[in-house]
Amino acid sequence: MTHLYSGDGKGKTSIAVGMSVRMLGAGGRVIFAQFMKGNESSELNILRHLPQMKVLKVEKEFGFYNEMTEKDKAEITGLHNEIIEEIAECVEQIRSNEQSDAEHDACSPILIVLDEITYPCRWNLIDEKLVRKFLKKLPDCAELVMTGRDPLDYMIEASDYWSDVEMKRHPFEKGVGARLGVEF
Repeated sequence: MTHLYSGDGKGKTSIAVGMSVRMLGAGGRVIFAQFMKGNESSELNILRHLPQMKVLKVEKEFGFYNEMTEKDKAEITGLHNEIIEEIAECVEQIRSNEQSDAEHDACSPILIVLDEITYPCRWNLIDEKLVRKFLKKLPDCAELVMTGRDPLDYMIEASDYWSDVEMKRHPFEKGVGARLGVEF
């Protein structure tokens, strides 16, 4: 099934991390792809060390969208496209391995997280055709999580679960910056 966690509230990535831990605890596999966040994120520091876990992200910090040059936008778009293509290859490899294994009737559970995917799709920083094609080719054993603000209509329509995380209060409003171990 497909999950969508959107809205302006804090916690969308935390939900995806929690689901990843749950899937790993159940013996499944996880591919966690993070878009738009080039800086360090503490949750990925620990997830990278867990078995059955694959983490993909852009390692370069590009800053906020409105601060990017055209060259930056072209570069990050290429990197985002590579991530989607790598995930698609991983899923295809899993599918073909499972099909060739006569002992399994269905593939082993896998959770695929597309963290912050709404931004590159909305801002044309990814080839949206690749994303749509990927969404259509998910195996039945895959659980997909998408996060980010302002999802596109097709993301909403594709979702079996949709939760909109609403901010009621945030320390940022009082000038408190992001804190290590809490926001990143």
